[in-house]
Amino acid sequence: MGFEIGSIWRRWDPHIHTPGSILSDNFVGGWEPYLAVIEGQSEVQAIGITDYMSIANYRAMRKFRAEGRISNVRLMFPNIEFRITPKTRDGRAINIHLLVSPDDPSHEEEIDNALGRLSIEFNNRIYSCQHAQLTALGKAIKPDISHEAALREGVNQFKIEFDAFKTWLKDEGWLRRNSVVAIAAGSNDGASGIQHDDGFRALREELYRFSDMIFSGKPADREYWLGKSHDGQAVNVYGSAKPCIHGSDAHDLAKLFKPDHNRFCWIKADLTFEGFRQAIYEPEDRVWIGEEPPTLHDRSRTLAAVKLANGDWFKTLTYSLNPGLVAIIGQKGMGKSAINDLVAYAAGSWQEADKDSFIDRARPHIKGMSVCLVWGDGRETIVNVAAKGAASDKQEVRYLSQKFVERLCADHAANGELTKEIEAVIFAYLDPTETLNASNFQDLREKRTSGVIAEQRRLQEDLRRLHREISDLYSRKLSLPERLAKEASLRKEREGVVSQIPPATTDEEVRVAAELQIERDALAKLIDLVGTQREALLRLGRLAEKVAAFQSEIDRFWNGIAPELKALGIPEEHWNAFLPSFQGDISAPVDQRKAEMQASIATMEGDVASPNHGTLHFHQAKVQQLSALTTADEAKRTRILELQGRIATIDTELRRTRNEIETIEGAENEQLASLREQRRSTYYSYFDTLDKERKILAELYEPLQRHLSLGEQQERHLDFAIRLNVDIDGWVEKGSRLFNQRKRLPYPTPDDMAAAANEHLKPAWTSGSHSELKEGLDKFLSPYGEAGTTVGDYLKPSQTVSDFFDWLYSTDHIGLTYGLSYNGTPLENLSPGTKGIVLLILYLAMDQKDTRPLLIDQPEENLDNESIYSLLASYFRKAKLRRQILLITHNPNLVVNTDAEQVIVAHCVKENGGLPSFSYFAGALEDCKELHSTRQQVCRILEGGAAAFQKRERRYSLDG
Repeated sequence: MGFEIGSIWRRWDPHIHTPGSILSDNFVGGWEPYLAVIEGQSEVQAIGITDYMSIANYRAMRKFRAEGRISNVRLMFPNIEFRITPKTRDGRAINIHLLVSPDDPSHEEEIDNALGRLSIEFNNRIYSCQHAQLTALGKAIKPDISHEAALREGVNQFKIEFDAFKTWLKDEGWLRRNSVVAIAAGSNDGASGIQHDDGFRALREELYRFSDMIFSGKPADREYWLGKSHDGQAVNVYGSAKPCIHGSDAHDLAKLFKPDHNRFCWIKADLTFEGFRQAIYEPEDRVWIGEEPPTLHDRSRTLAAVKLANGDWFKTLTYSLNPGLVAIIGQKGMGKSAINDLVAYAAGSWQEADKDSFIDRARPHIKGMSVCLVWGDGRETIVNVAAKGAASDKQEVRYLSQKFVERLCADHAANGELTKEIEAVIFAYLDPTETLNASNFQDLREKRTSGVIAEQRRLQEDLRRLHREISDLYSRKLSLPERLAKEASLRKEREGVVSQIPPATTDEEVRVAAELQIERDALAKLIDLVGTQREALLRLGRLAEKVAAFQSEIDRFWNGIAPELKALGIPEEHWNAFLPSFQGDISAPVDQRKAEMQASIATMEGDVASPNHGTLHFHQAKVQQLSALTTADEAKRTRILELQGRIATIDTELRRTRNEIETIEGAENEQLASLREQRRSTYYSYFDTLDKERKILAELYEPLQRHLSLGEQQERHLDFAIRLNVDIDGWVEKGSRLFNQRKRLPYPTPDDMAAAANEHLKPAWTSGSHSELKEGLDKFLSPYGEAGTTVGDYLKPSQTVSDFFDWLYSTDHIGLTYGLSYNGTPLENLSPGTKGIVLLILYLAMDQKDTRPLLIDQPEENLDNESIYSLLASYFRKAKLRRQILLITHNPNLVVNTDAEQVIVAHCVKENGGLPSFSYFAGALEDCKELHSTRQQVCRILEGGAAAFQKRERRYSLDG
């Protein structure tokens, strides 16, 4: 066993005739020009030598080959053509072929003996299928013809009934085991010539069911026999798909190796008859009819070979690699992982974090070793293994080492590294015109959601502002009882002061006292009015400051969008349309209103020297004047003035307190209710933005979701969904820190609070429904009084009610995450083995835009054989058509039933110095001739290898 590249596309012609053909021998010049044409070409490497009911010409060709001729043809086998009945609609017998393996050294003798036991009866005499007997048959029919003509006549008359032919082949054990049955599909001399409506439908179906292959080069026939047309009739009726093969059917030199329409026969196999037989098991992937073979792999992204040099552990060799699926097998410790590790290292895809990798463990002994990757386009990547670290980060291959897969499948990676891998696949499915020049999914996601994220941040800031405003108003509302008590106290105090005023003793004192009270009341009213106006002046100043700040925001907004408007090509004359409606200078109306208010204050105050009637200074002067006339008794007057001054002060405080009470109970109470409603509305709006974000993200993964819905069964079991991720525990932990645990709390423990949050809030958070959010918040807050009015009673001294509502209405514990489920179970709840299946489906079936070589190390871990066979084998078969796969495995199903094109067998021998010496051998699965053939190695090394081969044969109904 050497190092063979395995199954690759080669051109075959399984149907050519030779000089001396019994029928239609049109080869002018005999053997020499015939052999010269074969030797003068290099395209066809395997030929089937066709003759009628004989191998005489095949035997002649073998003799030429033994003499050193046609050495450019690496495989030659006999194709024996028979004519069987019933006849077609054109009156011709049906052509059926036996293509026989030449591997048995005695195959010629075995074939001759079998043909000698195939016979027909004519005129009460039995004639067998041998030249002498066929000639005798021809003479019996036409006595006067020559010997050569008699042989042709005998062959022409030797037509076997199908049932007899079938019985004969079944009885000829050696021949059936070593041959492939191929039937012509044409309507002239093929089974298609038997019509359905002429009573032979069952026979026609049996003919096709009996055949292993179909001789036809028509594309429509290929589609039919692969089960891709007519609703899969070929598979449903005949039990399995069948390969269509084609040959030139050459009867002259001009036709040799030149089938009609250049419908050449390409077979992906080792150049052995067993390789040819593999087409039965893989009819679609192993055979192609066309001018060129399928070129599905990007040569610049396919490894043609690996060269290892200067390594004590490895022989200096070039290991050629098949462009399809390369399975690397061997016992434990034989150096299987070394290949993938070294390839990944040279390709810049080795993961330094994998401390148990071959490179990490063997680095001291392979330092300085040269690894050369030869790519399919001739490019070479050469690196030397360094003392430490990775060679580069080019990422020219995708490497799924065991450690990498284990890390992705770990619980903590469900929403981390694995999510990033999923996002990378989503990004690859997007049309390039939809990626907005983003380099990855995260970048694209940020671009697509930047507007809604900005809106979310604005809403969060609005919530914090509303909390502060509500807290201020609520604090004032909490002071209402204190203000009412103060008002009652002031009224009682006023009554006490009034009771102390000495009574008037004369009519004049009564008059003066009454006038003085009137003037004091008028003065107090003007003082209130002037105070109100001065407060309005202050508010006007604050308003001007707010407007100035807003104007600065507008300027910043404008400075931000102006470059974008220019870059997007919007003419400057239209730019004003993008400005907010508020614009212009507010100084004039502010100054005007300020002047009006100052004039009003001046009018109310009046001139100090000569105040007008009804002004503040006028009433002050009158109060002063009347105060001097209250009584003639100086002591009494002093006492009255003192008490009246106290009454005036109390009245001023009473009016201020009453105004505050009325403001709190009226305007501020309405404002508080409005702000609370705004807070709820803003909170609800945040969930609306989450829905907008979800819709944007749904658009991003829709192409991949569509692919899943049209994929194989396992892909349809996968479902992508964007879920609202709610961290209840983190939210409760933050909230619990606010409360005074020494008090009897509505939710005594964090668990109680979490239970209430899960019952009332989580369903609302998840749905985002405004009505559910309102109901959930009300129920959660109900133990703290209506709208949480008593929450302050339970907080720590260092915490405020605003802190509580900041926490209650926080949103940092709520976010969108990608949810991947398999059979309805979320990714994070899957077992490690099932996560591994999901991961492999991700790379094998969904990651279709990535055509780099895929290196996988033992994906069968934690999976049973049946799971591998039923779940993964088909994905490997499909993935290898578009990207090269280097698969390290111990499982025969991942070698045999994926139809690996090349199998590399790793061996290791311990040298005298104690260091291992690794060597590798390779071949195709169909290599089974020698004791140490590839197939024997698979069956020996991989437990259950023989069973895997049998399972594949059962899949194609070939076990009987």
